[in-house]
This record gives sequence, structure tokens and C-alpha cells, in this order.
Amino acid sequence: MEELYRQAYQIALAARHPLLVSHPKPDGDTLGAMIAFGHALDAVGKEHTRFCVDVPPKQYGFMPGVDRVISDVSQVRTARPDAVFVFDAGDLRFAGIDQLLRELAPQHIVNVDHHVSNARFGTVNVVVVDASSTAEVVHRMMMANYVPITHSIATCLLTGLCTDTSNFSNPATSAPALAVGAALLRHGGKFSAVLKHLVRNKTVSVLRLWGIALSRLTYNEQYGTASTVITLQDLATTQAEEEATEGLSNFLNAVLDVPTVMVLRELDGGMVRGSLRTTGKRDVSLVAKALGGGGHKKAAGFTVRGQLEERDGRWRLLVAN
Repeated sequence: MEELYRQAYQIALAARHPLLVSHPKPDGDTLGAMIAFGHALDAVGKEHTRFCVDVPPKQYGFMPGVDRVISDVSQVRTARPDAVFVFDAGDLRFAGIDQLLRELAPQHIVNVDHHVSNARFGTVNVVVVDASSTAEVVHRMMMANYVPITHSIATCLLTGLCTDTSNFSNPATSAPALAVGAALLRHGGKFSAVLKHLVRNKTVSVLRLWGIALSRLTYNEQYGTASTVITLQDLATTQAEEEATEGLSNFLNAVLDVPTVMVLRELDGGMVRGSLRTTGKRDVSLVAKALGGGGHKKAAGFTVRGQLEERDGRWRLLVAN
């Protein structure tokens, strides 16, 4: 892997203008990994663009450099990137740039990820499935290329690491992940800021929404799965923002004594998103992949066209044909 890490980094240095991409509806891992890599390019004077189809949620405003993430495709076209780095996305469709890349036709696409279900869509695929997070992959890449870890890089990578390990509490919390976390703290990573903005940030509206979801929690003994649902009406009733649903599946996975957790939530446009988590031996990425999604063995997700419907006191996902 060392040679692959060096190859990927050299592509960024040799490019006229690299484009760094986070997946839509970005979380702390895709943003932390992408922005940290951007800071490394800043340190050597490499001009680049940081892009995400969706504007990063306000809760990530504490991350240094998040203000430079743009969502305007016209600015990307103007930059004419010749190398594209995609962080934490299983395929280009999920990254939200499949059509854009057909138009731009970059010389290199570097795929940086840790999900076992990754489609290996890059000309260079830095996919490390034993890593806890894409942030950990980026840290390994930086170590292989002797990139100095600044306070800003450390905070961004720590955000990604904490996101995908649920603050070092879920099965992704490996010995290497803990070692990386300790190293990032030594380099000035602001763990207190991560906790304040991503954990201790629940409003009354958020907790009311979670209360509704908890009241619907059911357990299927045959499949060893606890599940619940969140509807668009729930969001309207509690006046909670869509971001309020993030973290519920991780919370249930951390506190429930069940093998697998699934949270289904309605999205605008007749879509339903599913989040799967497990502490058992089951590979939930296979379930997600069968439904057009992906992820890794312990945490995965999918989005399908359909709706949630309650019948006889039980909730069902009705998938559109």
C-alpha cells in the first residue's frame, strides 16, 4: 500500500488543478478526509477546488477550511480540473459527480475510501477496507508521504475518525484507529470541538424527533433486527431539521443489546433512506448493496424510491417499481 499512497499523492502534486470531492449530504468522515487532504495541498502551494453537491451542514462549521467547500458546478467547470480525488464514496453516482466527470474527462480519478462495497471506479483506487474510516486512510497516505500534520489537518481527520467509530465506541474502533486518534491529539486535534458540535449538540426538537422514533422501535427475533422509522411528517411536527436524524442508528447500535439495527427515514421526492448497523457477525453491506447502496460490514446504507406506511400498527417500506 505504501507505493499506492505515494502514487496517489504524486498525482495531486503533478496535476494542474486537482478537484477534491465529498459525497452528497456529507458527514464528518467524507468532509474531514477531503478537507484535511486540501490542507496538505495548501501547505505545498497547490491550488485546488473542494467540492460537494450539497452545502456542508452548519454543525461542521468548526472545521478549519470547511468554508472553502463549494457546491457551484459552474465554478468546477471554470477550474477545469485534470485530476479528481473522491473521498468516502462507493461509486461516482453516490459521489454525485458521474455526469460531471463525463463532461470534464479528467486524466486521473483517485478513489479514496474504506468501504468493502466500493466499486473501484478510479484510475487509482486507494481503498483500504481494514481502516476505520476514510480519514484513517488519508492519515496513512500522509504518513507515507511525510506530510506534516498541522492542527487543522489533525482536527479534520479526528472529525472523520470520531464520526465513523462513533467516538471510539463501535466495532470500527480498532487498535490502529485508537493509535491514529492519539497521534492526532498530539498534533493538536480539537477533540473537545468534535464532541461539542457533533455529540453534545442535540436540541429539544431533535430529542422530540428521536422520542417518536424510539416509540416505534420494534424487534424482529427471527432476523435479530431492531428497526424504526422517521417520516417527513415527524420532521414537520417536531420542527426538526433533516440533519436531526443523523446519529440515531449509531446511538441505537451502541445501547441496544441486539445484533442489528435499521433506521428508515423518508426523504423529499418520494425516497426512503435506510441506515444499517451491527455489532454481530452479519455483513450489512451485502443487504445495502442488494438495495442499491453500500458501506462496510458493520455500517451501511441505501436509498430507494418508495414510502413508509403504517398498517395495523406496524410500519412497512413500500418500494416503488
